[in-house]
Amino acid sequence: MKRGRLDADAAKLKVLVIATQNTPLAARISIALADVGFRVAALTPHMHPVRRSHKIQDHHAYHTRSRLKSMIRAIDRWSPDLLVCTDDLAVREVQTLHQRSAASDDKALRRISELIELSLGPPASFPATLNKSDFLVRVEMEGLRCPRTIVIPATRAFEAVPPELTYPIVLKADQSQGGLCVRIANSDTDVRAAVWELQTPSTWQGIYRRFFGAILRSKVVGSLKLRLLRTISLQQYIVGRPSNRAVICWKGKVLAGISVEAVEVQHECGPASVVRLINHPEMASFAEHMVKCLDLSGFVGFDFVLDSSNQAWIIEMNPRVTPICHFSLADGTDLTGSLYRQMTGLQPLPRIVPIKRDLVALFPYGFLRSAPSEYHQSSHHDVPWNEPKLVRSLLNQALRTGIHRRARILLERCLPMLVGALVRFGLADPRCDNSRSGRLQNNSE
Repeated sequence: MKRGRLDADAAKLKVLVIATQNTPLAARISIALADVGFRVAALTPHMHPVRRSHKIQDHHAYHTRSRLKSMIRAIDRWSPDLLVCTDDLAVREVQTLHQRSAASDDKALRRISELIELSLGPPASFPATLNKSDFLVRVEMEGLRCPRTIVIPATRAFEAVPPELTYPIVLKADQSQGGLCVRIANSDTDVRAAVWELQTPSTWQGIYRRFFGAILRSKVVGSLKLRLLRTISLQQYIVGRPSNRAVICWKGKVLAGISVEAVEVQHECGPASVVRLINHPEMASFAEHMVKCLDLSGFVGFDFVLDSSNQAWIIEMNPRVTPICHFSLADGTDLTGSLYRQMTGLQPLPRIVPIKRDLVALFPYGFLRSAPSEYHQSSHHDVPWNEPKLVRSLLNQALRTGIHRRARILLERCLPMLVGALVRFGLADPRCDNSRSGRLQNNSE
């Protein structure tokens, strides 16, 4: 009878998954959480792919014009025991909601602030999780191996690259994700162009960002010594293999983690589409150190570069769900299962078809890209076949977003002179997506 009561109480544990963007992450983590025993609801924009899953018990509408009200309304109706964010904007908005609710006299709002702290960690950790520059400063203070980094605050005007940095240099803008605000520069001209391009919103299309950046970096405007609109980090480039460590943590303690090495990427400096599972104690140790240092809770991803000596250089943290957080491995590693065990004290429900291969093609981009490659036969295809409507929705979404790349490939084959002219006038990216559509270049030469 006692066991039955425990099971009944555990079945009441609710999770609210929050997504502000139409990416596959919300769907994959929601299904994984439901599979291990949680009751799951999703706060997402209209037509989000997660709405095609039959395992999500409730859906709430996320409205861009009333973002915080959307969150408060969903939390009030669903009464979750935990919040799970799947993109950086969701994290920022949840932190903003905490700031407003913690200072309120309303008991309901103060309970929301307590829920946010349980889900993410204490407010003292928010700056490091919100800004890449603050996190890297904290990493240096902790004495962990990281690239030399110079932070240029948004309150300053950009003048020149500090002499302590040598080319190539990696430029990163705060409050961005998915590699959209990361550039690699090989000269002073490249740096200035990249700095002003990164001042534009990350949601803008490339042609608009380059056009606006060209205006800001012109001699006339550049001579005005304008202040930056966003904080920029200049980071020493580390030659090596991009890697990632995803963990689930609880009040500063890592419950479980998965480490991977990127084999193929969606675009330069972007997320992986095919990964290889690895065992790297140094990556695990660095992640545990920063989780304890910041007293974090929830899903967190740490980005590394493994150099030619296989040493780990920590370069970034993502305080949210990352593309491998839903994995269930053959050795029993399961981040969602570990979270369920921590919160209920009970064993999670067994997951279907654990991953038994070292090479994993992430769905949908790895599935689409790996079909003609050498990884098609050797990799585990991480496709949620038991969710046919979701699979169809994600494939349709991925194919629609890839239409510009396919048009570019067609033009390069039929009208190469036209593409060359567009590149010279700055109206097209000189880097062809097709050349990087799958294969990650080996930077360890």
